[in-house]
Amino acid sequence: MPDTKIDVSIIIVSYNTDLLTRNCLESVYKYVRCSYEIIVVDNASTDASLPFLRDLNDQKKLRLIELEKNHGFGPANNRGVAVAKGRYLLFLNSDTLLTHDAVTPALKFALSHSRLGGYSCGLKYEDGSLQATGGSFPTLFSLITWQLFLDDLPFIGKYFKSIHPHEPGFLFLHRFFPRLPKTGSRSIYNKSGRPDWITGAFMFIPKAVFEKVGGFDEKIFLYTEELELCYRIKKLGYVFAYEPDNSIIHLIGRSGGSKLSTYLEIKYMQYFFEKHHSRLESTLSKHILRVGCLLRLLIFGIIKGNDVAKEAYIKAFRSLT
Repeated sequence: MPDTKIDVSIIIVSYNTDLLTRNCLESVYKYVRCSYEIIVVDNASTDASLPFLRDLNDQKKLRLIELEKNHGFGPANNRGVAVAKGRYLLFLNSDTLLTHDAVTPALKFALSHSRLGGYSCGLKYEDGSLQATGGSFPTLFSLITWQLFLDDLPFIGKYFKSIHPHEPGFLFLHRFFPRLPKTGSRSIYNKSGRPDWITGAFMFIPKAVFEKVGGFDEKIFLYTEELELCYRIKKLGYVFAYEPDNSIIHLIGRSGGSKLSTYLEIKYMQYFFEKHHSRLESTLSKHILRVGCLLRLLIFGIIKGNDVAKEAYIKAFRSLT
């Protein structure tokens, strides 16, 4: 049962992110002023994470849960929720940094919106520019526009409802000229909104809502787990909120590799269609993803000669069996 004295249970999953986790925790201790507890769930780290986390265990509002193996992001968070005492849950990535108290505004927003399924703040790069975050639930149409780069095209992409919203035109150019500056590329994220799903980097959810839907799907090891969770929550009539005026720094890419993320996102996107759509739509989605893998393999793996991309899309294509 939630402890009425604790407003927020901050749950952080750790896996070989020693320095990142240290810095994240220090920023929480420095800025957060509402009543909270911290639960760190360690996925069997082999770096220096565990010794310092053990020193903090039962101190400074921190509880450490040590898992015997790497269970993945969603399952590890579920273990944290099982011992959480707060009325609200904040799933916070280990590669994030608070620069002010971003938790109390989330709590105040939740307390004033009874049908809130979840809240996310703005995520910023170290240079202060906004990152893409959240988006729309996948449909066959949005899957096609994503896999064929149609939602990237200048003047055309803005008419498509994207799974991963972005500035059409900019991302199309950035795929081929990655050194283009990111600043100014995410103007669509300057406005508050009600996305279908929010990111797991800063995901603030009423505990009662999370428990009502059964938590994260433990068949998803990593990537798309927050999208799938939000889908089940929204089906119950709850809404999600994005408020960019409240923001944190997200050191994106520091806690996971691009090859792994590419492969797993495609694998579990197919799983999402298998779980939540008809057999026909699931079959069609598999063919669409295969075409997308081959197209990216040709462009990024072969033409651009990126061996990491080549390996990732070959592995992803093979997973779509």
